[in-house]
Amino acid sequence: MKYKRILSIAVAVWMGASLCACGGAGSDNTQPASTGDGQISTASESGESSQANPEDDQEEKIVTIAYDQTWNSLNPYSSTGVMGDTVCNQMFENLVAQGMGGSVYPRLAESWEVTDDNSAIIFHLNPDAKWQDGEPVTADDVVFTCKLITKEEITTSRRQLMQNVAGTDEGGVELSTDSVEVEKIDDLTVQMNMKQPMTDFMFLKQAGFFFVLPEHLLKDVTPAEFMESDFWNAPVGNGPFIFESTIPGERVVYRTNPDYYLGEIGFDKLVIRSIASANLLASLMSGEVDLIPGSRVSFPTSDIPMAEQQDYLTVESLQSPGHVWLIVDNEKFDVKTRQAFDMAINREEMVQELLNGKGTVREGMYASNNKYYDPAISDVSFSNQYNPDKAKQILEEEGFDFDQELLILYVTGDSLREQTATLFQRDMANIGVKVNVQSVDLSTMMQMMRDKEADFAIMKTSSDGANPLENQDFFTLGGLYNLSHVTDPTGQELFSKIQTALTEEDTMKYASELQLWNAENECYLFLYSPDITVIYNNRLSNMNTADMSSSVFDFWNWKVE
Repeated sequence: MKYKRILSIAVAVWMGASLCACGGAGSDNTQPASTGDGQISTASESGESSQANPEDDQEEKIVTIAYDQTWNSLNPYSSTGVMGDTVCNQMFENLVAQGMGGSVYPRLAESWEVTDDNSAIIFHLNPDAKWQDGEPVTADDVVFTCKLITKEEITTSRRQLMQNVAGTDEGGVELSTDSVEVEKIDDLTVQMNMKQPMTDFMFLKQAGFFFVLPEHLLKDVTPAEFMESDFWNAPVGNGPFIFESTIPGERVVYRTNPDYYLGEIGFDKLVIRSIASANLLASLMSGEVDLIPGSRVSFPTSDIPMAEQQDYLTVESLQSPGHVWLIVDNEKFDVKTRQAFDMAINREEMVQELLNGKGTVREGMYASNNKYYDPAISDVSFSNQYNPDKAKQILEEEGFDFDQELLILYVTGDSLREQTATLFQRDMANIGVKVNVQSVDLSTMMQMMRDKEADFAIMKTSSDGANPLENQDFFTLGGLYNLSHVTDPTGQELFSKIQTALTEEDTMKYASELQLWNAENECYLFLYSPDITVIYNNRLSNMNTADMSSSVFDFWNWKVE
């Protein structure tokens, strides 16, 4: 993925260049410091500069990353969204990591291969990987994890990988006791048998949510106890950072894992914070935050020029095929009504007003620069047929009740989603449809949509569409993520065909059918793609910023002043 680095120009402003006393060279700033309990305090509350002692080598190097969303658990299998996965990813490793553009990186599995008949995949584990209590990571841990998370007593959407493993049902639950076909070959080798022949590309696209768990610490925890076990109060993982403390919904503090198998990390602590979008720029400028990592954060576009003016910040702009989209209740509103809603949405106005033109209108589930995009969608998509008068006429012909009040949800603290919901409310008012707007946390929003307590919800994804199975769970009949209550099995069937396709030609064919079918049936309404903005303090360098929007971080390569 190509990106450009925007050169910043000097401005006379007070700044905090780091979270430690060994801040950036030449910095003359207030230095935030750790209080030791997960809180971060600022040396000078008045805003006056204070110079750290350059001779003090004992001060910790702390890096703070900010998001505008929150998380619901430190248990990766209890996570309800990408923010939860990001928090858990610092403590627990997957077999592989998935970056942007279809890239797959080794993690606990240093290599893998598929059998000649595409019926099984064999993983070879990194011999240097250890649990944070010093025990080695082995094939036993992988087998244990597979057997545990497929238990019927555990409800989790994060066992996506297991949906493809023989011995499980469509939801990844074991068919019977010990039916899951995962086998230890030796201490560092595991074989997973597939339900149907698959390529390793398709199989591994689900592996990013497969967090390997420690058998020696969890073997006595029953499936019924697993989600709420005391283990999750202070998890012991195998990732780059060791859990230290948390203020739920506000921050998680980690210390660096000195035995991390991919290499030494050049700073002492990592802090992940949840900060409202409107406060992100101030947090960067005060030195409380070092990094805003791209499309999983709705950094206000109106604040970008100010960020570019700070000579201690670097702003990178990257084209993003990720998107903002709309959940709509398919059972309450028939396809003609959903089409009318779609025709009433002024997407061009959203791109201009919300993104200052830094984005593109979306026609469907794949961006126009995506390999799976079919240009034929332009002929069937209602997203490029903005016509509020015709939309109102359709509703009138359908006997729509204009006296009812509908409800749209957005995630609290996410200014982009909030503004999108407000513009949607305005567009609906233009055709006589009454919509109330409400903010809730992410897990509440998803549960309210499942329970049909709301009619619409604003969703956001950072996916680049390299995985054609990315939205599979949203079309699974009866699935936890079927938030639009899709009842037509066509989407689920097409995803299944994509998943089992053994040639790129067949994958392209079924992906084309899928996007055209969704565009015509309006199961979900796709709105726009904002450009990605990564902003960081210049005390950080040598980072792979392109993959940050997939929550893939190469911490062992970072240089931190």
